[in-house]
Amino acid sequence: MNIKSLLLGSAAALAAVSGAQAADAIVAAEPEPMEYVRVCDAFGTGYFYIPGTETCLKIGGYLRVEWRGGDIEATGQDTFPGGGGDSWQTRTRATVKFSTATDTEYGALKTYAEVEFQKDNNNGGSTNLAHGYIEFAGFLIGFTDSLFAGGYIGGGNSNNDYIFVNYGDTARNQIRYTYGDTDAGFSFTAAVEDSSDDHDDFLGSHSNVDTYVPNVVGGLSYSTGGFQAFLVGGYDGVAEEGAIKGRINATFGAFSAYVMAGWNTDGDYRNDYAQWYGDWAVWLGATYQFTDKLAIYSDFNFMDQGVTDAAGDFTDTAKFEATVGLNYAVVPGFRIRPEVSYVADYDQIGGDEAQDWGGMIRFQRDF
Repeated sequence: MNIKSLLLGSAAALAAVSGAQAADAIVAAEPEPMEYVRVCDAFGTGYFYIPGTETCLKIGGYLRVEWRGGDIEATGQDTFPGGGGDSWQTRTRATVKFSTATDTEYGALKTYAEVEFQKDNNNGGSTNLAHGYIEFAGFLIGFTDSLFAGGYIGGGNSNNDYIFVNYGDTARNQIRYTYGDTDAGFSFTAAVEDSSDDHDDFLGSHSNVDTYVPNVVGGLSYSTGGFQAFLVGGYDGVAEEGAIKGRINATFGAFSAYVMAGWNTDGDYRNDYAQWYGDWAVWLGATYQFTDKLAIYSDFNFMDQGVTDAAGDFTDTAKFEATVGLNYAVVPGFRIRPEVSYVADYDQIGGDEAQDWGGMIRFQRDF
């Protein structure tokens, strides 16, 4: 075999191998375009689109640590032998909040859920659904603050809105409708709410009422500039009694204040909405913003009768309570709130050694 033949044969063999490899070659697929999270600014700051949908999502919450001291603040611990005396209590709470919103042909479809994880002293921890509801076309359906209390007319300024002069029902399952005229500043709201499960604690024989009637609440509000006025009434279908409450808020520069008053239709008993003692109660409060970081606040609460202790004895006392505190923003998202509270003649409720004073300090990181 001559050199020419050898070269031609080698070239043919290499061509055949190359053709076979070319036929078996794997072609890499083009990478799919990456879908980045998009900011949703249609419903406020912090929202983003859930990938692949037109629903906007916002996630937030806080971590809170509290230390309470004194008989009127710290009911979880009692260090005085035989009852009374000084006491203290600690609490840590983590809360996660989820908000969603989607534009529809009937307006925004929104949901809100807030879950609390809490640990008190050395007791077992707890998990609680603080809020969980749907909002659509003026309706709110789900679990949240009662329309009679924080859900509409609001509470106080302090960490503890009240100690004994309770301003109304707390969170309830409900169906609520709100109509507001933003140009005129008027709004109307009404709700049917599930009744409390603790009627036996404050109604006595009234708790035996058997009814399918839900609790009913209605309210009106007016707002203009730094002035707001509210009027709300609630009917307890189990107690067959109710309450009316009015409130005025006013802001003058760095100073803001409120006055709120409530009337019980039957002062001899409490109900879901009149959870204070007696016929009437009054709540006052004010806040002054010294700087962007520091504010001082106060709450002063009154009621016309005393309380009934655990033994069933009625005491004409605890008509007045007061709280004063500071709200200091160390850095954005981190606040410290110390406060001091006073309840007149608390020793007649908590025992001869019980003190009228108490205090607490709260550390909170919001995110």
